[in-house]
Amino acid sequence: MSTEDQRAPRPADSPSNEPLVWLGPVEWATVTGVRRRDGLLVHLEDGGEEAFMELTSVDDRLLCCNEEYWPDVGERVRVRRLLLDRWPGTPRVTGRASAMEGLVYGFPTGELGPPAGLGPVELGVVVEHRREDLLVRLEDSGQVGLLPAHLLSYDPTEQAREHWPEVDRRIRVRRLGVWPGGEIRLNHREGFISISAVPPPGFLASRTNRAQRGVIEYTRTLPPQVVERVRAVADAVSLHDWDQAGELTSGNRLDWDQADAFMTTYAWQPYTPTPDNFTRDMFAAPLQDGGSWIDCLLWTERERPSDVEISLKITPDPGAPDNLRASLTRMRAIGFRYPGRHDQRPRPTGPVWTTIP
Repeated sequence: MSTEDQRAPRPADSPSNEPLVWLGPVEWATVTGVRRRDGLLVHLEDGGEEAFMELTSVDDRLLCCNEEYWPDVGERVRVRRLLLDRWPGTPRVTGRASAMEGLVYGFPTGELGPPAGLGPVELGVVVEHRREDLLVRLEDSGQVGLLPAHLLSYDPTEQAREHWPEVDRRIRVRRLGVWPGGEIRLNHREGFISISAVPPPGFLASRTNRAQRGVIEYTRTLPPQVVERVRAVADAVSLHDWDQAGELTSGNRLDWDQADAFMTTYAWQPYTPTPDNFTRDMFAAPLQDGGSWIDCLLWTERERPSDVEISLKITPDPGAPDNLRASLTRMRAIGFRYPGRHDQRPRPTGPVWTTIP
């Protein structure tokens, strides 16, 4: 496929002078350095080149673009090159999950809830000073977490060893997740501890808060047969008609038992078929190589719509009766009805989504 063929349509709400962006293939890179407040330096394994990952390209979630969640130096990450004319010289790459899926401008709906690994603010006791970090015992669980020195404060002077909290001192911390090897990573930065990771009540009730204007406009352009395929899959899943759902989809990333368990956990049953106006709660974004990623809420008798969302990849398939191929790629609980209840299946890998056993 030529570079020209891989270009993605520009979002309707992007500036008219913004150059088109397209993505290179998925490849592996190793983090070689950190530019504080800017991003990461990585080494591309296939070509041997050095590249730069801007902080906003680290993750789709704004919370996880914070330095606290950056991969460590020496860690291998999957990336895609950002191919555009305005950045000559050092290659630019992205590590966003949406880019790995072929979405140049991100998922149609944002990740507004906290990742599973993020814990509440809690008290811990410093038990040991090490070379570059502190060990802190969490009072509630008794487990010991690791607090890197640079996560003590945003002020570099307070990160210096002579300003570390002394052993046996109680401090407030927040759990970030579980890093490779079982290490519980903690944060003591006041600004991070005080932020709320849950949208305010009613925030998601507005369609403009769930998706950007360009996404809404693109969704309106979907062909009728694509909309009908989304509706048919949503209805089959809602009615637990797994045979029909299997006929309508292929290459799914979770099986029907997993789907049923997720639906039971995050919504009041019974589910119902989608109403005529279900597209008000459906959002789509173009895939670079053709087709669309579509997020659609399921409906229940009580909630109408529910918190449960299915995500489908619908791509052209000349061999299919309606020339379409649909895959169930994800299910999410978005916190629309019950703020603070956020989850998804398959759950992403990595420290951000890893919880304490």
